[in-house]
Amino acid sequence: MESSKKARLRIVVDEREKRSMVPDALKELGANVEYAVLDVGDYLVYGNCCIERKSVDDLINSIYDARLFIQVDEMLKHYSRSVVIVEGSSEDIEGMDKPNVLYSALASLAVEYRVPVVYTPSYLHTALAIVALAKHCSSKEDAYREPLLKRIRKSKDGLLREQQLSIIASLPGIGSRLASRLLERFGSPINIFNASTADLARVEGIGYAKARKIRYALDTSISSKFTRHNLLDDYTDATDVRNG
Repeated sequence: MESSKKARLRIVVDEREKRSMVPDALKELGANVEYAVLDVGDYLVYGNCCIERKSVDDLINSIYDARLFIQVDEMLKHYSRSVVIVEGSSEDIEGMDKPNVLYSALASLAVEYRVPVVYTPSYLHTALAIVALAKHCSSKEDAYREPLLKRIRKSKDGLLREQQLSIIASLPGIGSRLASRLLERFGSPINIFNASTADLARVEGIGYAKARKIRYALDTSISSKFTRHNLLDDYTDATDVRNG
C-alpha cells in the first residue's frame, strides 16, 4: 500500500534542475518525476504548491542582483503555496563577508512575504524535504491531485522592470528593496544615474554616505591612474556643484 502511494506522487521538475541530482534522489524515493521548462519555480507538487531551490551561493547572488524577490513575487502571483529551499552547509554561510545581508533577506521572506524557508544540508535532504512538502501541501480530498502546470507568460513590462531592477541593484550597497524604492522615486535607471548625491540621499534607506558611494562608482573613471583625487574621501559630486 505504501509503495503504491509513493508511485502516485508526481512531481514536475524544471529542466534546469537535472544537474542538481535532486530529481534522481526523488526517483529513488519513489516519486514520479516529469521534466518541463517552468517559467516560475523549480518544482511543482500537489495542486498549487511551487518550490524554489537555491544553493547558498545562488541565494546570495540572487539577493544582490534582486532576482530573489522578483522570483518570489512571481511564485506568489501564480501559486497559492510557495516555499524556498536553501541547500548548503553552515560553513558556506560562515564564509560570507556580510551575513547580515543574507539574514535581512531571509527575514523579509518570512515576515513580509510570508514564504516559508526550509534549510537542507545536501541534495538528498532536499529531495526528502520536497516529498514531505508535497504530502503536507495536500489534503485528504486532493491527495492525488496533479501538480498544476501553468503556462506563464511574463509581460514585456514585467521583463523590463526585472532588467531595470537588476541594473539598479548592482550599485554599491543597493539590494532588491532599495532598488525598488529608487526606481519608484526616479522612474528609470537613467534618472537614478543622473541624480545628485543629495537627491539620492533623500530616498528612505539610502542616506548621504551610501548616496556618495553610488555617485563615486558612477563618476570615477578607471581608464586613468588612481591618484589621491580618485579616492572616495576626496570625491566631489559634480551634480551637486551643477545643481548648486
